[in-house]
Amino acid sequence: MEIRDYQPFYLDSPGALAKEIIRLGVDLAVDDDTAALAHPLEIGHKQISNRFCAQPITGCDAGPAGTPGKLTLRRYRRYAQGGYGLIWFESTAVGPVGNPRQLCLHDGTLDAFSSMVEATRTDALARPVLVLQLTTVPAPPDTVLSDSDIELSRDAFIQAAVLAARAGFDGVDIQCCGGSLAGSLLGAFSRPGKYGGSFENRSRFLLETLAGVREKAPSLLLAGLALLNVTCASPNLRDPAAGRGLSARSDDANPDEHPLMTLDRQLRIARALREASPGLAVVGSGFSWLRHFLPQVAAGAIRSGAIDIAGMGRGALAYPHAPAEFTARGKFEANSCCMVCFACSLLQAESESVGCVIRDSAVYGPVYRGMRRFDPDQLFASARRCHMCEAAPCISANPTHTDIPAFIQAYLKGDEDKAAAIIRESDPLPELTSRLSPAWVMGDGACIETSLTGTPVAILDLQYAISWRARGRGIIGVRVPAELTGKRVAIVGGGPAGIAAAVRLIERGHRVELFDISDRLGGTPERVIPGSRLPEVRAELDAVLQPALDAKRLQIHLRAALGENLVIDELRTAHDAVLLATGVWQERSLGKVPGVVDALTFLESAKRGSTTIGNRVAILAGGDSAMDAARTAQNLGAREIYIIFGGPRSEMHWHLPEIWFATPGVHAMMNWQPLGFEVDQSDTVCGVRIRNVGLRLETVLPVDFVVEAMELQVAGSIHSALAGIKFSAAGTVEVGDNFRTNLDRVYAAGALVNGGASVAQCVGEGVLAAASIHHDLVTHSPTS
Repeated sequence: MEIRDYQPFYLDSPGALAKEIIRLGVDLAVDDDTAALAHPLEIGHKQISNRFCAQPITGCDAGPAGTPGKLTLRRYRRYAQGGYGLIWFESTAVGPVGNPRQLCLHDGTLDAFSSMVEATRTDALARPVLVLQLTTVPAPPDTVLSDSDIELSRDAFIQAAVLAARAGFDGVDIQCCGGSLAGSLLGAFSRPGKYGGSFENRSRFLLETLAGVREKAPSLLLAGLALLNVTCASPNLRDPAAGRGLSARSDDANPDEHPLMTLDRQLRIARALREASPGLAVVGSGFSWLRHFLPQVAAGAIRSGAIDIAGMGRGALAYPHAPAEFTARGKFEANSCCMVCFACSLLQAESESVGCVIRDSAVYGPVYRGMRRFDPDQLFASARRCHMCEAAPCISANPTHTDIPAFIQAYLKGDEDKAAAIIRESDPLPELTSRLSPAWVMGDGACIETSLTGTPVAILDLQYAISWRARGRGIIGVRVPAELTGKRVAIVGGGPAGIAAAVRLIERGHRVELFDISDRLGGTPERVIPGSRLPEVRAELDAVLQPALDAKRLQIHLRAALGENLVIDELRTAHDAVLLATGVWQERSLGKVPGVVDALTFLESAKRGSTTIGNRVAILAGGDSAMDAARTAQNLGAREIYIIFGGPRSEMHWHLPEIWFATPGVHAMMNWQPLGFEVDQSDTVCGVRIRNVGLRLETVLPVDFVVEAMELQVAGSIHSALAGIKFSAAGTVEVGDNFRTNLDRVYAAGALVNGGASVAQCVGEGVLAAASIHHDLVTHSPTS
């Protein structure tokens, strides 16, 4: 049978669909009487109000410690508002999470799951039945779990099911597909012991787990016993099996069968399972390609006895209000249905927040476009637009002065090693700087294409892609020379400036000792900036520094604080030079009140998963950390966010797109000056006193939580620890042109000098300070 190219969708009527079914020779019923979809269904002691199921799709939008994130809550509330009778919640881990964006149910997240269930039921059009899918993180390749490990996992599943019941779920599903533990054991034909070999052994884990759940949480429906969700859509799984691999075809690969054939196979399997287990309610899958004809085929499948419930996975993401609209109008709207563009699958593959890019574009369009930024075809097309300017404005605008035309030219010629080397000549941390530089100011914004076409060459994206691929090839580590100068340099501060300086000094033959107050290197990017905005900080730092550590040219001392266990005079005595690069870590404050926290503390706590906030959060804005604080508060579930700034929007440091201020619940309060705080009877903040700069109007804004992100300053403890060093009127360390302080052999760079400039500027200053130190050490002629 000829397989017609089915992209794009080409059927214009139920009649055309019926003809295509005949042409393909598949057994699918098309029923114009769709009333069956509205009939309730009894499953055990629960009643499902209709035959629509929102199937589990991992959203990759969990919050700290695996709590449901804001988009998680939004997704399930929309399903409930849309009238789905059965909502099957996504894969939720019962143990350590491999993906930090995956949901995880444990004692610490129980309250958050309970709140999600309550919100879902409150918003429901009719009371839905809620089933939670439970899973474990797949073991690393070639790892063989012992029987005792498997038994521990069994007990973890049972405990998680108990928690699910306490959270208010109606049922649980022990995931048996997608590389899950239960699925792997069902296929463990060659495993020795009681969990492998025979079918009795291979099914033992699943049966023991289900029995344990039934004993400990008897109120729960158990998927596999009371209801079954059948998903087997991959063309690789259809007969004949000869010549086909065991792994599924990727979701966006070109299929080798018509989607109606895939649906037919799915329904035949569902029918066989349903007939083999009388009383088992079966959820069928694979309907998305049908678009607005889904009700007719789903109703036919129900009437023919193939399934009991029509499942919608990506279809529900696109059309969360489908059941409600079907109830009201008796049909699906074509312009609301899933278009099977696979964008949601691509988001999931990259662990990005998953949703419908087409039908929910305001939320997921930016996420998808951000992910696609680094596609090779897009990068190459952008690079081809470079004019290879002499005296290139993009170089002048970049604090590291990277030769941008040169690395782009190497990239276009296919020599990425050379491109990476050119970048590295001026920037030891190119991934970090490219992700955190404000593109409209540095590089991209200075590109002449901005003036010519309004669309600059994606310079920073090119730098990032070239650099992380170079890291993957192992060619970004510090070059350790064979010869040593015999000089030792102490660097205080393991952030961008300090690490950049360390790299350059090591490459010039000096030994370096790097001291940092934290328990890990990376400074502000590692400790504070959310991982969603800056992934893999440590990966680049580790790759860059490891050769120096292996060669014993670099020593790292953590939890080393100036003024506590680190004294500047002792460092000067023990080393030939000292570079101060501690950064700035103190926010300007209106006063210390419970419920008020500085932005850096807030962001660091949130990144470690140890922050709770209220519904109404005020961000006292002005500094760079305000943006991250606002987004983090949003991700933690704040319902109302007030960005309070005493000047116009144009003067506020803000790197998010303007459309963010149109997000429901976000309030941009420009020209409002924060004056102080109001407290409740327990002396906890309950309001911010604010004054309108123009109108001179004063009022109190009721809030539950306040983040101060107005301006970073050098901490008082640093001033005390550096009593012999001159500070400017602005409170920063004074240095000469070569980053020398007034103390002999003591230098300073980064935010301690510039007050908190961009990461790229801090890296550039670290490189220049290292050059100055090297010059003074080898010529023995430092000058103040």
